[in-house]
Amino acid sequence: MDPEESKDLYKESLKGWKEGYKKALEEWRGKLKDWTSQVRSSVSEGSADVTVHIPPIPIFHPAPAGRSNVVASRIGDEELRLIDMMIEAGLFSTRSEAVAYLVAEGVKARKDIFDKVSSALEEIRKIKRKAEEQVEKLRRETGLAEQKEVEIEVEAQERKCPKCGRDLDDLPEDIALCPYCGTNLRKP
Repeated sequence: MDPEESKDLYKESLKGWKEGYKKALEEWRGKLKDWTSQVRSSVSEGSADVTVHIPPIPIFHPAPAGRSNVVASRIGDEELRLIDMMIEAGLFSTRSEAVAYLVAEGVKARKDIFDKVSSALEEIRKIKRKAEEQVEKLRRETGLAEQKEVEIEVEAQERKCPKCGRDLDDLPEDIALCPYCGTNLRKP
């Protein structure tokens, strides 16, 4: 992403945040107006109702648990119109909530595709590991690489750290330490 695109994306994000906060403040003003009305009514009746509390001022809330990742995406005018329509109808309070819901539903609806991709990717990783092993073997046989004294223990299906259990398939075969927990991966 070039600097100009980043700048535009930042401006769009800031604009969206300002719009959301402006809307939250407008809602708060409405609640404050209702509260003021209730307090005036209580005072005019001669009863100070202590259970009527001033509404809290809206503050920025971090993303709900399970939704802590941010993904910037460009969408078409029609999709944005539909998202805004759902917000206006009260189904969602923000564009972020609406988009997160639609993405989750899309993933559920097309689980079959993700299963196929996952299976294909597993095969690709196996083939890649075998190819890397063949290249390393060829390098050792031709003297282009030093003979390893100790090999990394590789499971038949996937490589995992014996201590933390993290997947090591995407990492080079010759790493000596787990990058996640620091465990020595070479045989003693």
